[in-house]
Amino acid sequence: MTHSRNTAPPIAGPAELKPGRRGFLKALGVGAGASGLTTLATAPDKANAFAYEPYATDDQLTTVVTSCAHNCGSRHMLVAHKKGDVIVRLSSDDGRYQQGGYYGKDTFEEPQLRACLRGRSYRLRVYSPERLLYPMIRVGQRGEGKFRRATWDEALTMVATKMVELKQKYGPTALLDQSYAGASYGVLHKSDQIEGLLGRFLGMFGCRTNSWSVPSYQATTFSSRMTFGTIEDGNEDDTFAHSKLIIMWGWNPAYTFHGGNTFYYMRMARQRGCKFVLVDPQYTDAASAYDAWWIPIKPNTDAAMLAGMAHYIFTNNLQDQKFIERFCLGMDARTMPRKYADRENFKDYILGKYDNTPKTPEWAAAICGVKADDITKLADLYARTKPAALKASWAPGRNAYGEQYNRMAAAVQAMTGNIGKIGGCAEGVGKG
Repeated sequence: MTHSRNTAPPIAGPAELKPGRRGFLKALGVGAGASGLTTLATAPDKANAFAYEPYATDDQLTTVVTSCAHNCGSRHMLVAHKKGDVIVRLSSDDGRYQQGGYYGKDTFEEPQLRACLRGRSYRLRVYSPERLLYPMIRVGQRGEGKFRRATWDEALTMVATKMVELKQKYGPTALLDQSYAGASYGVLHKSDQIEGLLGRFLGMFGCRTNSWSVPSYQATTFSSRMTFGTIEDGNEDDTFAHSKLIIMWGWNPAYTFHGGNTFYYMRMARQRGCKFVLVDPQYTDAASAYDAWWIPIKPNTDAAMLAGMAHYIFTNNLQDQKFIERFCLGMDARTMPRKYADRENFKDYILGKYDNTPKTPEWAAAICGVKADDITKLADLYARTKPAALKASWAPGRNAYGEQYNRMAAAVQAMTGNIGKIGGCAEGVGKG
């Protein structure tokens, strides 16, 4: 039966979809003969290996060494390969850009400054079809999404006129400066609220109103200051190489390093037998890369799960009591300051002495959606593995009462003696 170009072939029935071995080999032989695949030695005249043509080779490109603009704490090296003014592709450090470097140089003392997946994909943002290329002025009602293109002169005149009008009518504090960091921080004009050119410009204009503290990690900042008395409270990322267990709590280091060469040191840890756990509502690239045990959790319930872990550790006497008595205040009745001996301490709160509600794994499971057995298993693994890094990232704290998550993470880190240890980790704004 033959088919014209505009005629769809018949749909195979159940029997046709389940050929026997002999029939399959027979059909394969007929198909190969019909298509000219009579010998494996036959090869096309030209191999079209590239998805786009013309494809510029390295010797036709200009190389510019720059860095990632994302404000994750690293800003690793990016190498832009340009054809004229167009970025053809992005790569990262390969050893040649270090002092005395050469291709492939990558040592523990001088590791390559490789960019993360988000940085490597920056070309998609530069040439995104959603990127604004010129000023737009709204012509419809707010929320309608109707705009018209404007010249720079028209846009700047409109902004300046409105600024003067608001200042004269309401005072300069009527202007809200909501710039902060992200991709603008440290790039071109550094539009930071305090240090950047925009803040300086508005200050010279007569003041403005800005947001209080740090929008990204205020819960962490508060917790760090209350718990440690400082925000410089963590380990350097190279200590991850010595960890026997790394718990990525709300953290995807494939996209957010929070330090330097994090993935390199975590890879070294894995080569040395480190185990990885991810506590996160979503399964991430980092979890896949490290074959992590994924524990999905309901957003904004992290403090409850950590409390359930603390209960298991206390009731099974797995806490590092020597560390607690030497370095902690308020962890239990024995570590309370004398003048506050009758006040609430952390252990008695976890055990339910004050509210008759023990923070058991079962209690936590009903809140966070994680099975009590998994909470118990993780608590046992964390308490018994030395050293272990519970990396409490900033994201889970971006909720109402988010500081309670950070404070609970610090308490669990402290009760297991993993603070200040190589291969351990401390919650907070610092490198930990």
